[in-house]
Amino acid sequence: MTALELVNVYKNYGGPPVVQDVSLSIEEGETVAIIGPNGAGKTTLFGVMAGEHRATKGTLSFFGRDATRAGAKRLAHRGVARTFQVARYFLEKTVEQNLVIARDAHRSRYRNPVSPTPRPEQSITDALEAVGLEERRHQSSSTLSHGDRKSLEIAMALTQEPAVLLLDEPTAGMGAEDIPRTIRLLQGLKESRGDLTIVITAHDMEVVFALADRVVLMANGRIALQGEPAAVRDDPMTREIYLGNSFEADAS
Repeated sequence: MTALELVNVYKNYGGPPVVQDVSLSIEEGETVAIIGPNGAGKTTLFGVMAGEHRATKGTLSFFGRDATRAGAKRLAHRGVARTFQVARYFLEKTVEQNLVIARDAHRSRYRNPVSPTPRPEQSITDALEAVGLEERRHQSSSTLSHGDRKSLEIAMALTQEPAVLLLDEPTAGMGAEDIPRTIRLLQGLKESRGDLTIVITAHDMEVVFALADRVVLMANGRIALQGEPAAVRDDPMTREIYLGNSFEADAS
């Protein structure tokens, strides 16, 4: 079944389109990586998928239901969760409290989601275990390493029990020791949740080729190329648009 579908999507902010005539279907359980140089339109397209930006033209569907005008809140309730390039969480809260906030804000149980009464339950424990933070559940988030903070944000997204998980640069700013751990985390998530649809934006090719079932290359707001990771990697267009002469050394 198709999880997300964009048809002839455009997005502009009063000037030239940032996203132009993008049509893309992503199947349930598929992991798709969106790559491209800075300014290619990846982040804007990601925002359209999350409902944060409404398409100027074109349509967005979520599991066959039109979601073009749904907005981020309604899409979240339909099962879309996302992370950000710069992790978003509450520094003054514990790891567990951050997950409770994320879960209960999603469920709209509180008028003020910043200060709910923590009520641990299995979904919290499952999310913590999935990202390797179970033993740090009572630790202040401010004391976590950068890599653990990114893992915390992924756990916060998982408490929402998403059908579609949008990961914006999940390893951005990580040290060399944290990237392989994050890749293993996401590989484990794919194996344990075979029905989970994952969309990633990434500059790190190690992440892309370790996780993606399909790679979409964007340039100038359009989809320039898409296909299996190896095919996209080896296509001369990818080298010309994005990877450059250093890629062969990086890939070897």
